[in-house]
Amino acid sequence: MIYVALFLLSSLWFVSLAIDMGKLTVTKNELQRAADAAALAGASAMDPDDGTIIQDSARVLATYVGSQNTALRETSEPVVINPADITFPESNIIKVTVHRDEANGNAMTTIFARSIGINTLNMTAVAKAKVIPTNKPCEKLAPFGIINQPGGYDTSCGSKYMLKISQGNTQGNFQLVDLPPCNQGPCAGLTGISQQLTCYIETGYSCCVEEGYASTSSEPGNKVGIISKAVKDRFEQDTDQRTNICYQKYLADGKGNGRRVIPCPLIDSFDVNGKKTIKVVGFAAFFLLDKTAKGGQGNFVEGQFINYVIPGEITEEDPPNTMLYTLRLVP
Repeated sequence: MIYVALFLLSSLWFVSLAIDMGKLTVTKNELQRAADAAALAGASAMDPDDGTIIQDSARVLATYVGSQNTALRETSEPVVINPADITFPESNIIKVTVHRDEANGNAMTTIFARSIGINTLNMTAVAKAKVIPTNKPCEKLAPFGIINQPGGYDTSCGSKYMLKISQGNTQGNFQLVDLPPCNQGPCAGLTGISQQLTCYIETGYSCCVEEGYASTSSEPGNKVGIISKAVKDRFEQDTDQRTNICYQKYLADGKGNGRRVIPCPLIDSFDVNGKKTIKVVGFAAFFLLDKTAKGGQGNFVEGQFINYVIPGEITEEDPPNTMLYTLRLVP
């Protein structure tokens, strides 16, 4: 009976230890998930002028997203991130540290380890996210092929660029790029230039397009009716339709939903007199300053070029001709 009692006590202790270790593992994973989400959210607060992280905005986003996650303490509780635990090792990197410890008054409590005097356990999770230029955007791209400009485009507040849809009997100053077939997203399965083009402009292409992609044919930018209506509809889908603001003001006020931003490819050149092969040499984002103007010869899209975060991949380090960025968790 004595041996049985000792065996049962030792077995109970090992089972209890396993339960506490299980709780420890779950809490650690939950904290890491919260830290990863907070870091990626903070990194998305990118300065549209230069691609660096806006630190004040990043702290707000990181703490908010962290609070939307839970991790075990006594029971499951929201994760609270101290702003002091959000740092910026580099201008394009954010580091977030999440705690469950006695120093912050939120250590994870044990269940059975209390019987041997271990009432709480301390844990920490760390995540770093980086804003990286992408040369292979994978969502939201519109088929506006704009001529790449050596030295890039001005992104400052007040800068403007006109994408001319038409002027009299001539073509506009952009090509409509024939993007590869894509069976993903809201435009999948659409046929006919009108339906597909409208969907790509209003919603965005849902597959990846890599720098260097060459289209065997392209469309002259003169489909006035289709383009004008699609751009107007996209503008009106935005929750901030003020026309007297630049993107920096739009972003700072936080009233918009991003529908006025149109990511698009940059191309090497095009022949405005007809179809020809074009090559994608980079990417940019175009913020609509207004709806398309009305009238034949004055029909244009007015906007501002900006640096912008978009889902994407990276196939080379620091691609030279891109104003699009993506986010990555880094060691």
